[in-house]
Amino acid sequence: MSNKHRILVLVTLMLITALLGTTGCTSDNLTWVDDGESYSMKSVEKVLDTADISAQSARSAADATELRHTALTALRKKGGSAAEAADLLTATFPPETRAVPVYVEAASLNGMPVLVVVEATGPKTGALTMKRLWVLGEDGSVILSRSR
Repeated sequence: MSNKHRILVLVTLMLITALLGTTGCTSDNLTWVDDGESYSMKSVEKVLDTADISAQSARSAADATELRHTALTALRKKGGSAAEAADLLTATFPPETRAVPVYVEAASLNGMPVLVVVEATGPKTGALTMKRLWVLGEDGSVILSRSR
């Protein structure tokens, strides 16, 4: 193979990689924090204010079930405690939940291990433009939930 052909093959592969990387994969829009903060009831609510849902805000709530599944699959693929977090979210919420996790953090609340989750959500016929915060115990019990 000539150098010209090798360069053409390399450029083609780089373009394919770039295109695949920009297709809006939900896993790129999910933040996982393994060794999170130690929160109080008041401070954990600030996570809702700072979490970024912009990558999902143009998406239709009608697509949320598929987007949620993709996000949880990506979280599971990270292995370890990320996979455990994905399993807990799957067990705690029905699969057709109209919300997509964008931020998941293994943290503590007043010294107790918790999972802090922010989801992009929205009305049935709208876009995912609202945020919902969940603080879950290790057994999936809801300790706190807030929406904005």
